[in-house]
Amino acid sequence: MEDVATGRKNVVFLVLDSLRKDRTSVYNEDVDFTGHLQELADSGVVFEDAVTQAPWTLPSHASMFTGEYPWDHGTTHARSYFDGRDTFVTEFDSAGYSTAAITPNVWITPHKGMTDDFHHVENFLGKADNQLSVTLSKLGTKLFNTLGDGTRRVLGRQLDRIFRLFGVDDSNKSEETVEAVEGYLDDRGEDGEDFFLYVNLMEPHEPYHPPTSYKDRHGVTDESKIPHRQKDMFTKDDIDFGELRKVYDASVDYTDDLVGRVVDALEANDLDDDTVVVVVSDHGQALGEDGEQFGHQFTVSEPVVNTVLLVDHPDLDPGSEDQPIELRKLHELVPYYAGIADRPEDVFSETVKGGIEYPENFTGYIPRDRWDEYYRKLRYAKRDGRKVVKSVGEDGEARYEASDLATDTEIEVPDDLKAAVDGVGSAETAGGDADHDHEMVEEVEQRLEELGYK
Repeated sequence: MEDVATGRKNVVFLVLDSLRKDRTSVYNEDVDFTGHLQELADSGVVFEDAVTQAPWTLPSHASMFTGEYPWDHGTTHARSYFDGRDTFVTEFDSAGYSTAAITPNVWITPHKGMTDDFHHVENFLGKADNQLSVTLSKLGTKLFNTLGDGTRRVLGRQLDRIFRLFGVDDSNKSEETVEAVEGYLDDRGEDGEDFFLYVNLMEPHEPYHPPTSYKDRHGVTDESKIPHRQKDMFTKDDIDFGELRKVYDASVDYTDDLVGRVVDALEANDLDDDTVVVVVSDHGQALGEDGEQFGHQFTVSEPVVNTVLLVDHPDLDPGSEDQPIELRKLHELVPYYAGIADRPEDVFSETVKGGIEYPENFTGYIPRDRWDEYYRKLRYAKRDGRKVVKSVGEDGEARYEASDLATDTEIEVPDDLKAAVDGVGSAETAGGDADHDHEMVEEVEQRLEELGYK
């Protein structure tokens, strides 16, 4: 990894939620609709083998922000809140930076504990954006998590039915997000204050509602057969995965133009020469692979755990890094790129790992006769072009699958990688005191419904 010049830099940490690598020209030369991302890649450093530590937003972000694995920080499917430990945002605060989070993602909110270190937070939550709402959320989750597994599952199913009755705005609020980013950067251009800006763009995440012009460009014709939420996999007949891929590409195309607007705002305010832009996907998305998998909450397939990661730094020459890297290393890398921390050691990993717990948040809509397929704890380890997945069912029985990633063929389970996944800890006892529990109130719950989590 090339050294960066000394001197403080601003940071825009741009998370493109659910963006697959193979749907960008940065990683797939056959793609012709991600020109803005390509421009950043052409002037930056592209990480060719970045891997998330969890295949959904909250634990993946907790790992990026803390440098810990999910089984260490304890933010998981089963314990869906962040316990308030220090993050890399703390380092920027201590260094005198203005810190802001602008995101419509309901997992990255004060209600879930993920934004406590930021000076400014915009979640577009309307009436839920107040201290009373946050307090009630914490009390709600504390109560919910004291219930037994069976009670939580029954309650989850009833909550799911209740929230279906609400009329909800299921847009990803991308226009509002970028407009808020443009306003924030206008202010930074005027006051000259050093800043760290976290932005999350949700368009590659279901539900898919890109503008009509993008759908037309990608030939989307019949949206009735497209799954827009995870639960659609259990309720829709005749899902058209070809049409799904078209609307996904249209959403990525739209996302790319939104990225272009963020870069344009940096340039318009003369901030581009003093700002590091980190572009990352917190996880990818399954679009019909592996037995018609859709989404990301229940799978650790390659399109989901492999991620986009590129860094456009004013002082770095363009290039690429081929060694495997875990996204949790961004906890050390980002402050270093900003010039407020020493160069980290052991950035790259011989073995990359990750996993998910039993999906307690999603049992409200998984049919009971399919729990053996979906209600599983997963661990994965990758090394030297091989991957092992350990899958543990409700009965505690473990099964292992191994593959050669270059040929996409099943292989005998290697002893070294089996030992690696067996050595991974459990999040059930991680993360500290459960008194930090959080839960959403009505408007936040509705946004979860929009994204298909309830």
